[in-house]
Amino acid sequence: MLKTLQWVGIAAGLHGCTPPCTLWEGVVPWPDEHTSRKLVDPLEAGAALAAASAIREVVSSPPFPNLFTGCSSPEQGLDVSVFTGQTPGLYFVAVEQRFDRCGGASGRVLDWWEVYAVTAQGVVVAKAAPPESPNP
Repeated sequence: MLKTLQWVGIAAGLHGCTPPCTLWEGVVPWPDEHTSRKLVDPLEAGAALAAASAIREVVSSPPFPNLFTGCSSPEQGLDVSVFTGQTPGLYFVAVEQRFDRCGGASGRVLDWWEVYAVTAQGVVVAKAAPPESPNP
């Protein structure tokens, strides 16, 4: 019983020892009409969730080692395009490389992109097969 209580105490202590992660410190400088710029036109929230999920999928399992070298965050080197098809509630998200924002050439891998089918809730349901190369 004593050993069980010790383990419970250790588990409780370890859980409480980690400070919450703060992503931003200090005052947030909000833009005004002169300093702000629109990056994308307004879009459905489901499309935004689909794009975020596809980016997360690429970042969590990079297809090539050291793909994001030089980027302050992996997302810095990626662009996304969101499309719809015949299936309601399903988005098709193309994730492409834009590593010129990380220093160096825009493309690090010849003809590399990923395409995912993602639900409006952000669940990745499929990854498109790579295009077949033509037989010589």
